[in-house]
Amino acid sequence: MNRNEKLADLLGMKKDVVIKLAEEVGIPIKDIEYLQKYPEEFNQWKAHIDERDKVLSFPVKKVINSERRQEHIIEQIANARKKKYEERERSVRTSKATIDPSLWLRKQYTNDDNEMVCQICKKEMPFRKRDGEHYFEAVEVFSEDLFPVEHDAQFLALCPVCAAMYKEFIKKDEAAMSDLRKALLYMNSLKVPLKIDEWETTIQFVETHCHDIKTILKEMGSDRG
Repeated sequence: MNRNEKLADLLGMKKDVVIKLAEEVGIPIKDIEYLQKYPEEFNQWKAHIDERDKVLSFPVKKVINSERRQEHIIEQIANARKKKYEERERSVRTSKATIDPSLWLRKQYTNDDNEMVCQICKKEMPFRKRDGEHYFEAVEVFSEDLFPVEHDAQFLALCPVCAAMYKEFIKKDEAAMSDLRKALLYMNSLKVPLKIDEWETTIQFVETHCHDIKTILKEMGSDRG
């Protein structure tokens, strides 16, 4: 008995039906044989692929009263401290945002399924800490020159890999930051284009975060040039 006949017997199908089915879907007969012989391994692989390709629900934070929120942000900026550094062995930041930005970002970017989503890769943060909270990095969007005051909206919620890439390819490139500032000021959706090395992607915002950072940039007169 040849392999095709043996496989057909295992599947309880006629040989010509198995061959025809394999040809129609473009699957080698050998792969079908593996599926029959190793169902447990196949199910594990399938679960891995399903998890990898899972589309997360991006958090939604609506702006209820745009004018009132804008007034509140402008008031915060008027009272915000300028970013302050002291010369020690190296430049050390001594000023702080109004609250811990990690708390603010965690609230903004955790969806209804209690999954915290990275703003760049849009995947769930890679692991949870011992306290059950997602590990992530709060990364400043701009340098001091482009965003000189302390405010929680100046940070992004990023996974460790996206955070490292953003710091390397955006924060160290003045032209990239300038382009991003302009894109943020004039964006008409919740996604702003971003190029990290050769990777064409976007930064996705919830509505409240987008509203606040645009308000701050405009209030500081950052829409120059």
